[in-house]
Amino acid sequence: MAYGRNYYSDQQVFLAQQGSSVNEIKGVQSFDGSWSIPRNDMLAAGYEYVGQSIEGELLGEISVNRSIIQSSDPITGLLDSSISGYLIYGKNESFNKVFNFKTAYITSYESSCSVGEVASANFSMVAYGGAGKINNESNSYTDITPEVANANSISITTPFGSTNAIQSYTLNLSIARTPVYKMGDMFVPSSFNLNTPIKVNTSFDFLVNDYETKNLFDSICSNSFVDNLSIELNTCSGTNIRSFTLDNSAVQDSSISAGIGSNMTATVSYETSYSEISDLGAIFS
Repeated sequence: MAYGRNYYSDQQVFLAQQGSSVNEIKGVQSFDGSWSIPRNDMLAAGYEYVGQSIEGELLGEISVNRSIIQSSDPITGLLDSSISGYLIYGKNESFNKVFNFKTAYITSYESSCSVGEVASANFSMVAYGGAGKINNESNSYTDITPEVANANSISITTPFGSTNAIQSYTLNLSIARTPVYKMGDMFVPSSFNLNTPIKVNTSFDFLVNDYETKNLFDSICSNSFVDNLSIELNTCSGTNIRSFTLDNSAVQDSSISAGIGSNMTATVSYETSYSEISDLGAIFS
């Protein structure tokens, strides 16, 4: 028997708000989908092992890594939505295999870039309504002209960035929900409670020129540990394709490192808190 493989051109990822027509997600570098069954061994006096039962949540987990290659990002508009979608694949672009996911909610969103890289925008989801082969699906393709944001064309506004050489940034947003189950429908939640506050963590690594770390004890009564941050992702021609704005971000961690034969480096991390998912819209533009 001859064996083949599924090459990257044999794979496409589609998703949308549940109940809407799906669209292809552009710039995908990797897709990971998985599920597990929480089986519990049943024991009985006089019989020992008598079988297994399913006890717990039946969840699918999906993570997608993407390069930022266009100005629009459908994911940032789905942070508070139930999502359905699929990975469709098949050897020689046959697209006859599928990994579906239903009633999925975004749990994390991360953007990062380092010197010499293309900026990324990755996200993860938990699917409560099923994962794996659920339906037959079809594929489609729409050509786009990629607009790449690389480190050379990124503009970052921080208290230290103008005089110290920033090497990388990482922005990480986490959304935690508690599913509510009810008797008679125990495997699919009837509703979700949002866990607040929603935290957005941002960190910068840079080469030190004139940076001086602040006194830890000054954080007790000082407003100087709160900054407004912005990250502008531009093309080589200077066209802006993505922006992140984080006002009133609180310094969370600071570190500095020096050694013989290497540049002095520093890392500063911030945390920004939000009360509602709707407040997150101020971050993206």
